[in-house]
Amino acid sequence: MAQSADPIVPLIKSGYARILVELFKEYNHDVHQAIQESGLPPDLFDLDQEFIPQQPVKKLIYLLGNQLGITQFGELLKTAIRQKAIPKLISQFADCSTVREALELSKQVYQYDSVGVNVGLETVHGRTWYWCVRTYDETQAFTWSEIYAVTYTIELVKALTKKDWMPKQIKIQSDDVSLFRSVVGTSPQYFVSNSRIEWLIEDDILDLPIHISKSDSETKAPLVTWHSNFTDRVFTALLPYIKQQDVTLEYAAELLKLTPRTLQRRLKEEKTSFRAIRDNLIFTASVDMMEQQQTLTHIATQLGFSDIAHFSRAFKRISGLTPKLYKKMVIDTKS
Repeated sequence: MAQSADPIVPLIKSGYARILVELFKEYNHDVHQAIQESGLPPDLFDLDQEFIPQQPVKKLIYLLGNQLGITQFGELLKTAIRQKAIPKLISQFADCSTVREALELSKQVYQYDSVGVNVGLETVHGRTWYWCVRTYDETQAFTWSEIYAVTYTIELVKALTKKDWMPKQIKIQSDDVSLFRSVVGTSPQYFVSNSRIEWLIEDDILDLPIHISKSDSETKAPLVTWHSNFTDRVFTALLPYIKQQDVTLEYAAELLKLTPRTLQRRLKEEKTSFRAIRDNLIFTASVDMMEQQQTLTHIATQLGFSDIAHFSRAFKRISGLTPKLYKKMVIDTKS
């Protein structure tokens, strides 16, 4: 399946990274070091439903896999998916009658928690495969994140059917199955170096009625398709970082797994620029902290300005008002 020429910024809810870090903490490891080394926002535990780039989450999975070892990592991964990740979304399938209907709906469901997910069902020569297209690279971080994706779908089908299901055949993009056999299991037959991940799912499984109880899930949230254009996705991906450090073009490109040139070109195609996005990020973060009644000096420091005078000039250039006047005229009048 051909992939879009649009370099979609893959995003995922911060909660998925937080789940892994919280479980990692139970093994008495330094979670702050894991957050720092993976490139996740330093205030990860303070984030709620914010989207973050998928790349730091992939790196987090890789770091956890290496620090915990295969056995412990496999246990952590399955626990995180089974007890934390799937219950967040499974209620979205409540109106589906069968596993087949649920998997056909899954692309729409996944858009609530991540951006850039490309999945579907396809029948070839009488055999039905559930597939997932991901941008391949030859790093260990990709392999570990692919193990996460493979495990997630297996656990989802188990949750839908209440059966201990395992696919007989799995196609993977990586070229080494040793980690998959250790974490996912040895019973499936693996096919390596494919253009996408695929799980063989028999018709008798696809036609099973699904069983979702209230205890299986959290409160049902509305289905939402997030971030229709590239600019919105870039803004959303960078917002959790702007309060902690100076987000330069080079740093943003690294987070989004793009070259600075590609990032600038794609923004230009949508008639904007990285400077415009950075200005919007500074303005949004400033207003958010003003509404929390934080001092302007503190806000200036958090956003990386050397002093309040530099922050004030930047804010006035962006908004047309000094931060002091904006707070008085806009923020304080809401109270």
